[in-house]
Amino acid sequence: MEPTRRTTLEKCITLLVLSIVICLPVAAAPFYSHAGSTVSSASLVRLASTLPATVVGTNVPIVGEASPDRQQVEPTIAIDPHNTNIIVAGAQDLRLVSVHEHRWLGYYRSTDGGTTWTNVLLPGFPGDTSPQGLVSPLRRFNATSDPVLAFDRQGNLYYAGLGVTATPNGILPTGLFVAKFTNDGAVYSNTTLISAGITPDKPWIAVDTTGNAFDGNVYLAYDANLTATSYFGTLFTRSTDGGRTWSTPFYAPADETGELPGVAIDASGNVYVSADAFDAVTEAFLGYIEVTKITNGGTTVAGTTRAVNPANIIPSPLPGGSFRTFTIPQMAADKNGVYLVWDSFPPPGCNLCPQLANVLFTRSTDGGATWTSPLMVNDATTGHHFFPTVVAAGGIISVAWYDSRFNSGSTLTALDVFYAQSLDGGVSFSSNVRVTPVSFNPELVERTDFGDTEIFMGDYIEIAATPAFAQVIWSDNRNACDTIDPIYGCVDQDAYTATIGLPDFAISASPSSQTILQGSSGNVKVSLTSVNGFQANVTVTASSSPPGLPVSPVSKTIQVSSGGIGSFNLTFSPNGATVPGLYTVNITGTSGPRSHFALTTIVVQTSSVGGGLVGVDRLRLLIELLKIWTLLAVAITVGTASFLVWLRRSRIESRSDDALMIESTASRYAS
Repeated sequence: MEPTRRTTLEKCITLLVLSIVICLPVAAAPFYSHAGSTVSSASLVRLASTLPATVVGTNVPIVGEASPDRQQVEPTIAIDPHNTNIIVAGAQDLRLVSVHEHRWLGYYRSTDGGTTWTNVLLPGFPGDTSPQGLVSPLRRFNATSDPVLAFDRQGNLYYAGLGVTATPNGILPTGLFVAKFTNDGAVYSNTTLISAGITPDKPWIAVDTTGNAFDGNVYLAYDANLTATSYFGTLFTRSTDGGRTWSTPFYAPADETGELPGVAIDASGNVYVSADAFDAVTEAFLGYIEVTKITNGGTTVAGTTRAVNPANIIPSPLPGGSFRTFTIPQMAADKNGVYLVWDSFPPPGCNLCPQLANVLFTRSTDGGATWTSPLMVNDATTGHHFFPTVVAAGGIISVAWYDSRFNSGSTLTALDVFYAQSLDGGVSFSSNVRVTPVSFNPELVERTDFGDTEIFMGDYIEIAATPAFAQVIWSDNRNACDTIDPIYGCVDQDAYTATIGLPDFAISASPSSQTILQGSSGNVKVSLTSVNGFQANVTVTASSSPPGLPVSPVSKTIQVSSGGIGSFNLTFSPNGATVPGLYTVNITGTSGPRSHFALTTIVVQTSSVGGGLVGVDRLRLLIELLKIWTLLAVAITVGTASFLVWLRRSRIESRSDDALMIESTASRYAS
């Protein structure tokens, strides 16, 4: 072959080889499978020191303004753990007074988180001809009173109260009952009268929702004489069969000194009964508040402690008011402790003390054995603060109460509802939040039932909560004179409720799964979203199960602004020492009592087996191979075209050489 042709051929071959080499990948890189994000269900978080702006919803009148539009007082409320959009409330409802009957317990239910409500009376009221009413044991009474209710985890609602019979000669001994509603409180089931002793009063109810051995037990504390020869004091009974039957009651505390009870259940299923201490014989206040602990599913009294000693109960009425007032201590509990709130008044003889009621709080972190020094919850030093109610949910302790800080003058004519929360287990409380947008006059409405002209605001209000929100209920006179009774005057005393959004954050991780080769790395984006004005630092930690998957950073603190989103990347870098297999990574965010998590899964694979690439994401690998094959095809096509061009040129050059040779030969012969 001539040098020229050889050079041209070498160039074409070189071009073909270079085309193939260039098209081949330099190294086989690992492929990541990004499958979309997953968002964990967030639990609510408490804040370390700063309280975000608390979101208070619209004040909603539960019964509305339909005729006869009369009083709802001593309201009670519960949120369905089975479906937190469902809220049930109750109250003394005086609609029947307009037809010459008496107070009866109202039953109010919302399925949209407290925005709208249905309202009926508990079956068995005078004139009730419904099938449920005709068989109700409450038909023997002409009035009911002292409502309080609670849900179990299955959506059953238990509604406790008193049956009252009024005659021309006075009121006969009362009866204690519990009504049951099923299907998230939608369906009335039955009412059971309880053998409760003589003249029961002031019941309080709680249901074990811990998920432990005694989950579903219903506990009831109330005041009564157990027998004709025993003293009036706090009694305790329980039901283990959904309210059908009730145990023989016993005194709690055993010395018969307790009155005006509250009930709470801790995370282990222990029951706590609070009470003011009164002399069993003389009924004189003994100067302390006591808590009785009952264990083994409500069967064993473990002991009674003086949780608040000394204690000073509020007078009735409060200075400047004319409606009656009691100190009824209320309780809550969670995994962090047991909590007690009450309204206090300066001790007798303290002439230099402001004669004002305050809301106080104490807690026990050792199962009720010891209690902390009282902590004042209200942050205003003017006005009265009374009728506190407490609940614990999602690591947040919520307290609400009546408050007259905006009242002017010596007569109590302006009352509001206020709220505060603790994010550190009761060590401190937030600044107070006004729940009512307008004050109301508590001196407008008389009791009216049984001809009673006493000014009446009831004896308690209540609060319920989930990790996401608190729900307060109270009696309110802002529209009291919308309905005028010719004898009693203004009687439109409404049960109001408001939703308080608890600040929180949500956490998510994307992607939810991926495959990473040893010696390579992959990322997960962690996002933290503000909920209800949450604004705080969130510390995020990551750990794998099984352990051994390298992750960076192991811990990181992200500042989340109100209404904002904070995010960062977690990097996973399996090395030669990382055992191939499936790893589940728990990514947990914590801020005060709030703690939420998201999960992501990582599949670690070896980079090669016997010199061959280990199969990872097959679809991605196939796509990459198709790319290589395509590039090879292009390279071969280019090389082939170059070869054909060379071949054509070679043939032309060959013909030219032959012609020259013939011409040279002919010239030789011619000469």
